[in-house]
Amino acid sequence: MLSLRGIAKTYGTARPVHALRGIDIDISPGEYVAIMGPSGSGKSTLMNIIGCLDRPTSGSYTLDGRDVSQLTDDQLAVVRNQSIGFVFQTFNLLPRQTALRNVELPLIYRGAPPAKRLATAGEVLERVGLAQWAHHRPNQLSGGQQQRVAIARALVARPSFLLADEPTGNLDSRSGQGIMVLIEELNREGMTVLLVTHDERIAKHAGRVIHLLDGCLVRDETNHAPLRAAAEYERIVRESPPAGTAEVVGT
Repeated sequence: MLSLRGIAKTYGTARPVHALRGIDIDISPGEYVAIMGPSGSGKSTLMNIIGCLDRPTSGSYTLDGRDVSQLTDDQLAVVRNQSIGFVFQTFNLLPRQTALRNVELPLIYRGAPPAKRLATAGEVLERVGLAQWAHHRPNQLSGGQQQRVAIARALVARPSFLLADEPTGNLDSRSGQGIMVLIEELNREGMTVLLVTHDERIAKHAGRVIHLLDGCLVRDETNHAPLRAAAEYERIVRESPPAGTAEVVGT
């Protein structure tokens, strides 16, 4: 479903910075892939290209059989809305809107009728365990709950794959692992997941780990024994009893 060939990205001309150097990656439907690398390795640049937020300097990028590397800005916006579900470290929720209104946003861009988009948003919030918080604003939710709203927003338009950039980076270990449980469940149900992280333990949940260094792909390995997120969550709960109300985990 996703194929990159010879992807390079260079910034500047007088003193060019080579952020990516000839990256080749194929990702099949249903895979759970983590992209790892230290700061400056090129993983954020690669994520932006895969997410159609930026274009490569050279090389080709095929998504669902379509070469998207040469599309116009308007065409890329359509691809982002229809094919990619984004989950960011900082949640990126609209602070004055309820969880339900945040989740329906991609359907507004698609021109869906109001009744249909609210019903669909409600269904997806129920899927991530937040139906009873649908009318709460972000500042009334915990960090883990806000990230679940962000995941629901990413899923509401039924994208081809989920692109998660450090999805647990702003969360405590308990809430973060709860998010990993949800991502694992989505992958088991057939969702293709691409996770960008610097955290080796988070990457160990994936079935495949791609390592970047200095803009180059240095290792692409299969993880034959990925960590089970639910088991890891249970361990964290045992070792760190909650101080307050527990977050909803799973469905």
